[in-house]
Amino acid sequence: MSNAKWRKLFSALHDFPGGCTAVEIKLVGNPNVVSVPTPGPNFEFEDHLGECGSISFVPFPHIEFVRVSNAHITSSELIQHLNSFGKWPITEVDEATLFRGYDWGE
Repeated sequence: MSNAKWRKLFSALHDFPGGCTAVEIKLVGNPNVVSVPTPGPNFEFEDHLGECGSISFVPFPHIEFVRVSNAHITSSELIQHLNSFGKWPITEVDEATLFRGYDWGE
């Protein structure tokens, strides 16, 4: 996904009614998924996350996927909201909505 698409996604997550305060991010080549405050909605840098919890200044192309838990937001509500902002590679998985930066042919 392009840098602009990541920024637009994070901004749309911030605009979700009731808020989407945290996301889980998986970086390419890193086995761990980290929970961080949702980046944005205003970005100081064009090509990477600014200060974002434990993964500050990560370039957008290093994001493998972003996951939003369904604990407080249902997938259908989130997807409906996001569709008003644009289109993203969305997958509904166990108890979460997943936005993939890359498709590894799974």
